[in-house]
Amino acid sequence: MDSETPVEKANIDQCIRKLNTRHKQRLGPVGPPLGMLLILLFAIALLPLFLFLKFFNTVYFWIRRQKPIDPKPYFNYDRHRLAHLRFADKVWCEYCEWANGSLQWALAITNEIERRYCPIQNQCHPHCEKAKAWRDEFLVYQHDKNDIERYYDERYLQESRLDD
Repeated sequence: MDSETPVEKANIDQCIRKLNTRHKQRLGPVGPPLGMLLILLFAIALLPLFLFLKFFNTVYFWIRRQKPIDPKPYFNYDRHRLAHLRFADKVWCEYCEWANGSLQWALAITNEIERRYCPIQNQCHPHCEKAKAWRDEFLVYQHDKNDIERYYDERYLQESRLDD
């Protein structure tokens, strides 16, 4: 491709508008701006959680002498490199990456806390097991009381950092 050939930009907003001619949203022309406002409100609500996660991840796991949960695997900011996206679309893509990454990171932190404090599988339906795969290494629901002590001896103490 010639370096002087301009890259034709995709317009996600126009694609959605075209789709909406075949699939009408509720509230007619008020729907898209209202949806955009709700997305921005979600970002405003999520920001304090994200900031708290940064604080909690550092302090809590330091107190517990445990390695903090690395946030990097949950965030992959790369869609801004797609040359065919407009600037506005790139911004929205990065917002989605941040929002999804924040929530996945929060889930990973919560999963680790659950692993430490209640490593017992639920007695639930198959759909529950699929949604909670991190519990695969937990104690089975019908376990012996000695299994709990063994679990902590084998996992918890060995995984804790001994250095300050």
